[in-house]
Amino acid sequence: MKTRFWIGCLSFGLTVAVPCPALASTDSMDAMARVIKYTERYVTVRETRPTQECREVVVSGSKGSTSSDTPELLGAIVGGALGKNISKDKDGKTGAIIGGLLGASIASDLEKKQAQSKSTPSRTEVQCSTVHREVEVQRIDGYDVTYEYDGHIYTSQTKSPPGSAIPVKIYVLPAL
Repeated sequence: MKTRFWIGCLSFGLTVAVPCPALASTDSMDAMARVIKYTERYVTVRETRPTQECREVVVSGSKGSTSSDTPELLGAIVGGALGKNISKDKDGKTGAIIGGLLGASIASDLEKKQAQSKSTPSRTEVQCSTVHREVEVQRIDGYDVTYEYDGHIYTSQTKSPPGSAIPVKIYVLPAL
């Protein structure tokens, strides 16, 4: 009497392509099945992406520096010394005071005039900043594969593109 065997199921990777009966044997063999077609399976995900945003702004010109008191102090000393020598009073205090004030004032005016000549006019410049925006993107989540083995058509899913053929495992069971 001849024992007949039948192909119980085909599987690819971890996905079982068709329902398999309970296996009575662990006998199996490897084979290759021809891929008929495969399509990409997509999933929509939200992700945050950095985006650079730029805009034009008017920047006012810079003024020359007037932060040093040295010119005024030197002007007061020189003016005081000259005022004391020119003064007609006995100790020269009045002339020194007036000369010191005038010297400081003249030095201050000269410094301000130099600072104005060094200032720059207003200008337009581009200022950019990085902003994080949430966007929806489509990502490939896997592939739906249709393949043929021994005249039968099966479907399965894979994580990577399958190519023109995929490996299958064939389980052989006795037909009782």
